[in-house]
Amino acid sequence: MKLGRYFLWLFLILFSLPAFAQRGGVDITGTVVEEGSNEPIEQATVRLLNVKDSTMIGGVASSRNGNFTLKGIKAGSYLLHVSFVGFDPLYQPLRITGKTNPVNVGKLALSDGAIQLGEAVVIGKAPEVVVRNDTVEYNADSYKTTEGAVLEDLLKKMPGVEVDSEGKITVNGKEIKKVLIDGKEFFSDDPKVASKNLPTKLIEKVQVLDRLSDMARMTGFDDGEEETVINLTVKPGMKQGWFGNAFAGYGSKDRYEGNAMVNRFINNDQVTFMGGLNNTNNMGFSDIASNMFSGMGGRRGGRGGGAGNGITSSGNAGLNFSKEFNSKMTLGGNVRYSHSDNDAYSNTKRTNILKDSASVYNETNFNNTKSDNIGADFRMEWKPDTATQIIFQPSFTYSNSHNREASNFNTLTSLGDTVNIGESDYLSDGEGYKVNARLEFSRRLNDEGRVFSGSLTGGGNDSYNKGINYSNTEYQQAITNEQNEVIDQRFRYDNKGFNYRAYLSWVEPIGHNNFIQATYSFSQNKQESLKNSYTREENGEEYNVLDTAYSKSYRNNFINQEASLAFKAVRAKYDYTIGMNLAPSHSVSENFVGDTTLSKLTRNVLNLSPMVRFNYRFDKRTNLRINYRGRTTQPTMTQLQPVADISDPLNTITGNPDLKPTYSNSLFARYQKFIPEKQTALMVMLNASYIVNDIVTKSIYQAGTGKKMTTYDNVNGNYNGNLRILFNTPLKNKKFSVNSMTMASYANKNGYINDAKNTNKNYTAMERGGIDFRSDYIDLGLNGNFRYTGTQNSLQDQNDQNIFNYGLGGTTTIYLPLDFKIESDINWSSNSGYAEGYKQKEVLWNASASKSFLKGNQATLRFKIYDILHQRSNISQSSTTEYTQYSEYNTLSSYFMVHFIYRFSIFKGGANMSDVRGPGSGRSHGGPPRF
Repeated sequence: MKLGRYFLWLFLILFSLPAFAQRGGVDITGTVVEEGSNEPIEQATVRLLNVKDSTMIGGVASSRNGNFTLKGIKAGSYLLHVSFVGFDPLYQPLRITGKTNPVNVGKLALSDGAIQLGEAVVIGKAPEVVVRNDTVEYNADSYKTTEGAVLEDLLKKMPGVEVDSEGKITVNGKEIKKVLIDGKEFFSDDPKVASKNLPTKLIEKVQVLDRLSDMARMTGFDDGEEETVINLTVKPGMKQGWFGNAFAGYGSKDRYEGNAMVNRFINNDQVTFMGGLNNTNNMGFSDIASNMFSGMGGRRGGRGGGAGNGITSSGNAGLNFSKEFNSKMTLGGNVRYSHSDNDAYSNTKRTNILKDSASVYNETNFNNTKSDNIGADFRMEWKPDTATQIIFQPSFTYSNSHNREASNFNTLTSLGDTVNIGESDYLSDGEGYKVNARLEFSRRLNDEGRVFSGSLTGGGNDSYNKGINYSNTEYQQAITNEQNEVIDQRFRYDNKGFNYRAYLSWVEPIGHNNFIQATYSFSQNKQESLKNSYTREENGEEYNVLDTAYSKSYRNNFINQEASLAFKAVRAKYDYTIGMNLAPSHSVSENFVGDTTLSKLTRNVLNLSPMVRFNYRFDKRTNLRINYRGRTTQPTMTQLQPVADISDPLNTITGNPDLKPTYSNSLFARYQKFIPEKQTALMVMLNASYIVNDIVTKSIYQAGTGKKMTTYDNVNGNYNGNLRILFNTPLKNKKFSVNSMTMASYANKNGYINDAKNTNKNYTAMERGGIDFRSDYIDLGLNGNFRYTGTQNSLQDQNDQNIFNYGLGGTTTIYLPLDFKIESDINWSSNSGYAEGYKQKEVLWNASASKSFLKGNQATLRFKIYDILHQRSNISQSSTTEYTQYSEYNTLSSYFMVHFIYRFSIFKGGANMSDVRGPGSGRSHGGPPRF
């Protein structure tokens, strides 16, 4: 009986329809403008707060001319809060008597300020892309997505945004490291959680910006740890209660997917519960195990699979929260669990570039990987007074993994004669954990900018991987009597270590808006890696004989000190920073088997890292940024150790103890401009790098066996650069808009093959554009892309390549009476210049029909067919100084699915989703007027 009551309560909570808020009261009107110029501000957030507890009574976004109206406000005392990115927030007390209607508060002027991510910036009918200071803002409502779509689907439609097969997000060439919601971290360093799970229905704006580290924001000086992040702003009014969505689907070929997310946003507090299951390649969390156990095995270099290759079944659950106890204390964090099971089949063809000939390596591979991951991250921010800030961030991850891999391979001469043929089988089980913590503090000592800061970080890790490694390689053209090589082993890898770092910073003001920063840090990193391989005893079944040729262990102890001095000047139109970092280091690396030391290296080096940063602000919407950084990088101990690694019978790797440090020169420039009267955005980005003493592989091929002997060497003349141009504007008819992203890149890479130098020149040009039309009855989108990749080699120029990729696509959404909707997307793609067997010409067509019902269209029933024409494929190509490679993986084929989607909301005062939307933010009834 109790169980029945619990289910009844659960049913009432999830599926009851919220009552409509009572109407009445007066209207509040006004205009939001820029201070000084009186220029109207479109899309500013206007919120009416209760004076007693700061709860939000209502919220809207300002219109094109800066006007706003808050309707149905009852008599009482309120606080009017106005905010917009790039401006300081405005608070104005307001008392409503009810005797005057409407109440006009006049012009509300916002003064220019720094970007405050903590502000919930929302928009009404807005331009698609807005540039303000260092932030690029996308209006989410301008990019049409299907019913039940998540953030990743939205990002793929935005100009300059790319999402690869593994779910990695890049914006204008920069990888996204974190996703924030209203300025607060969402599942820490795993942006895939947001991109794979957050429904687009709750997102009002997507903001992209380069965010300095916590320490850099405390000191005001860039510390080189800047990261590109996405900040999502929630739609107006949705921060006053519970809201969420759930969907479930089942289809042909036993495909299934289900996901649920429940959010509670009250002012600055956030809580999110989420979970899901599917076998449609939608892995909602990053696979921590794949990184933890990478390289901890004895397999002979099989290609393997991943979340973006093959077919993955996965499940996840997580909790994310942020609680602002008061103005001094904020606590946030997350706990998450994920499971994945990936099956990947692949065919690989690699053409090795030799001095006077070529060889071809072919492999068919099957890989199954199962992993479980548990993670927890927390963040406490405490401001005991206005001059002091303390941040504490602990984290923990645990992973286990089971991997099975089998492959067949062969190497052929350029004439097609067989050099070797073989098979391999690999099985492993691994388990491990990582614990880290960071404590940072900052104290402002005067009002002129004197700041004392410091941090203490540390952590430890421990993991193991054990299993079976078997391979049989037959050498068809070997001159020696031994014409096959068998590896039959049991192995165990153990890897553990710890690290810590202490850091101090002093910022001293000199003159007017000039500052000097001095820093010092001391760090140590100790790591031990034990690799033991065992073969069977003679005439026995037990694997208990240590194979010293395949057993290699390492101990590394790295101690580093850093001292830096930087100067920063801030002016009305520009600011610049010049600095130099000196880093003396001491390292000891020991390579051993059992009690026998094979080699021991000790190195003392001095690294130099200059830095220049310049920002110029033409106005609030036009800016130029130029950064230069020089960095010295030491070779790894694996690259230095003169001990042969023969775990792959076809590739023996030996380190070079005479390697020199690498020095990288990196230049970044970005110009951004937004024209509000035309709603036009333009961005131009340039990246360039020149490397001195770059570390490259140096390979010797044995023609009779197909084996490769690899070591490392220094080379000069490696450099690369790329240019990106992004343009977005509406046409004269505002229902149409066009966008374009142009990219060109060049890379010059040098390497050594059979003692001959090979220079690989790679040219890339890409254009991606689109045009969209939106109305109350139909949405149309057309997009196209073109990519050219040219490769030239100084050796074997007959292996030069000119590859073209073409794409053309379209999306259609038709809004029918009675809340029916038809959606379709079709994409044609083709390539030329690829090797036989890897050419592609496919048309991917997905279509769906849906019906929304219940009050407020909270529920949707959808029938969707994926890949109607059965043409999906998964082909990739890559090129280096040593080879050109093609790969093809298995992928999801055509299937259909029936979905049930449900959205619920329980807001303060009984309001629902339709009551909290800003002006122009979309259709309030899910379609055109009824007929």
